[in-house]
Order: sequence, then C-alpha cells, then structure tokens
Amino acid sequence: MIFLIVSLFLLFLFAVQTTFLKALAIAGITPDLILILALYCGINLKENRGIGMGFTLGLIQDCLSGGLLGVNSFAKGLVGFIFSTLKDKIIVEGLIPISFFLVVASFLDGVIYYLVTSTLLKGEWAGGVLPFLPLYAAYNALAGLVLFFFLDWGRRWIHRKFPNDIFRV
Repeated sequence: MIFLIVSLFLLFLFAVQTTFLKALAIAGITPDLILILALYCGINLKENRGIGMGFTLGLIQDCLSGGLLGVNSFAKGLVGFIFSTLKDKIIVEGLIPISFFLVVASFLDGVIYYLVTSTLLKGEWAGGVLPFLPLYAAYNALAGLVLFFFLDWGRRWIHRKFPNDIFRV
C-alpha cells in the first residue's frame, strides 16, 4: 500500500512539475520539485537509499523532459549522495538549515547543468543559465520549505495508517 501511495504522489509531482508550474514562473524560472524531493529523500531515507531515489527521480525527469539524457540523473543522484552522507553529521531540521541546503543543492544542480551544456553542447543552451541561478536557488528554497512541510506531514500520516519502517530515519 505504501508503494502505491508513493507512486501516486510521484506521478502527481511529475505532472505538476511538467504542466502547472509554468503558470507560476518568475522570469521564466520555475522551482524544481524533483530536486527538492531528491534532497528530502537524501536527508530522510534510511542508510543510503537517497542516492538511488535521487538518481531514479533524475532519470525519470530526463525521460520526461526530452532534453539531454543523464544531466538530471547525475545532478539529482549527486544531491542524494551528498545529503545521504551528510545527514548523520549535521542537524537538518528547521527553516534555516533546510533553506541553506536547498540553496546549495540548487546551485549544484545549476552548475552541473551549465557545465554539461557548455562542454557537451558547446554552449548551445548554457548562455542564460548562470545569471538566473540565484533566482532559481531562492525560488527552490521557498518552494522547498512548503514541500518539506507537506512531505513531513504525509510521512507522519503514512506511519500512522500503515506502520512500516521503510521511510523511517
């Protein structure tokens, strides 16, 4: 049952990411809900499951975007890896630490995108990425706080309804 609930939530999240968020764009920038979810999984899943979840989310995002295959997989997998390894060494609770890590993950995602497009595609898309990176990071930090709240609420609801330790810290 938990697998079904998580699958439906991921389907909903990908649908919102690819359709509805274009209406909320600021200067053409939309928050990356998949990056936020990869960070959440890296922080909250047991052991190193956040790495696999981040890579899988990035791969699905690559397949749905129609862009260069592997950029999102690498970026989201790296975010999952970094925060899966750091979660035991630092406190990741509260508004300020979560916002900080969302900004760091956004900059990392943007820099990876810029480096891949500027080297592999010889700058075809890379020109407009770096000036908007601070806005992208700030937008992800704001949207991420809201999404983290709902993800925590949903995780508590799942544990009450279906006691299972698949998503426990």
